[in-house]
This record gives sequence, structure tokens and C-alpha cells, in this order.
Amino acid sequence: MAFAQTETAPAILTDRGRFLIKIAENGEEVARAQRLRYEVFRAEQGRLHSADAHCLDQDEYDEQFMHLLVLDRESGRLAGTYRMQSGTAAIAGRGFYSEREYDIPQLRDIAASTFEVGRSCVAPEYRTGAVISLLWAGIAEMRRRWQFRYLIGCASLEDTSPELGWSMFEYFRKEGSFSSQLFGRALPAYRLPEPASITAMDRPALQRHFPPLLKGYMRLGAKIAGEPVLDRDFGSIDFLILFDFEEISERYARHFDV
Repeated sequence: MAFAQTETAPAILTDRGRFLIKIAENGEEVARAQRLRYEVFRAEQGRLHSADAHCLDQDEYDEQFMHLLVLDRESGRLAGTYRMQSGTAAIAGRGFYSEREYDIPQLRDIAASTFEVGRSCVAPEYRTGAVISLLWAGIAEMRRRWQFRYLIGCASLEDTSPELGWSMFEYFRKEGSFSSQLFGRALPAYRLPEPASITAMDRPALQRHFPPLLKGYMRLGAKIAGEPVLDRDFGSIDFLILFDFEEISERYARHFDV
């Protein structure tokens, strides 16, 4: 299998004692990421119905993405993974993964200064928040190397309720959380049915449904960049997220050194 190269940059992104954060250098390392994704998304959560018979979560986009790995030196295990691609790689290849679900006309205008992320995944025994922080440390190092301004990707709710999806959308609208840079509209196959009326949910009730990744994104200063879409394969509702590193929360910019 082909895999995205890192050009001349070193594969190791950062070294944090017990953990090493690096970019996959060969097909075997990419397969480790795909196997962890299968174990979490399919075996544990019962999602991702398109996963293959080899117990791997793989798709045609894996070849053009770089795969960030958090390796536990003590156990030799893969603790977490994330995949990233530059806008330049997207334009030269199959496009942005987000464009499978969304029509995002403005994305091509900022593609040269954008990286896309996805398939965030952490093994169960490492879900203390530390590995997510290490993945972000890897992203911070990628930003230092490539100097991109924007980061785009989807955050998923493990729910398919149209009422919940559109209630959250309305909540984000009232909170002023929409991006002014771009806004994606659902492609026909991914449209989330819009209820005739949206029942107002109070802030604490809605926030209980926020997955940890979405909470982290919003704390960092991310903006909602699209309407909710229904991903039937994953059994989830997705929200398109956009970071502008020139507007990121100062507190988190210091924390992640971005």
C-alpha cells in the first residue's frame, strides 16, 4: 500500500519520555493505525459498517494522509492516532475528506494554508486526556513545520437524532460559534432531516451530549463551519470544525505552543 511521505522532515514529531509522537513511515505503521481505528470504531463501538474483513479501518484517503502515532515505549503499544493532510495534497489527490459530506465552495480559496485532520482515535486504556494532549502536541509540531493557518475536520456525535443535531446547531448559532470564513452545506446523501420544530434544550442538557473531542475543539476556539450531517456508515452526526490559528485562545496557544 502507498502512503503519504513526509518529504525531508524527520518522522519524529516530539518525544515525551514514555511516549513518542511520530508520523508513520511505512505501510506496517499505517496498518497499526488502521487496526486501532477498527478496534475502537467497529469492535468497541459497533460503528463503521464498511470496515474490511482484515480487521482494519481503511479507505482510499489513507494513501494521501499522514498518520500521527502516539507510541507507548514501555508496552510497545499504539496509544492513539490521528490522520492529517495538507490542502496541497488534497487538491493534488482525491480532495478533502470533508468534501465527501459537504459542499464547501470557500475551502478551495484557503486550501494552500489549510491542513485537514480526522479519524482521531485513542485506545481505551489511555483515555485519561493525556494522549489527546500528545496528539495535539504532534499537530503543534506539524504547524511549526508547515506553517499552515487553518485546521479543518469533523467532530462526531455518537447519535443520529435529528432533534439533537439541529438543537446543537441552533445552540451554536446563538452562541456566535459559526465560522465567518467558510460554511459547508450537506450533500444530498448526508443530509440530516430537519424537524418541523426544534425543541429548546438548556445549555447543561446539550453539553452533556458533547463528545470530548468537540469540547476540546470548542475550548481551543474552534468555529462551527457547517450544518449537521448524517454519517450512516459511522452511525453519527458530524459537525464541520474550523480552527484559525491566528484567532486561537491565548491560553491554549501557550499550552500547546502553537
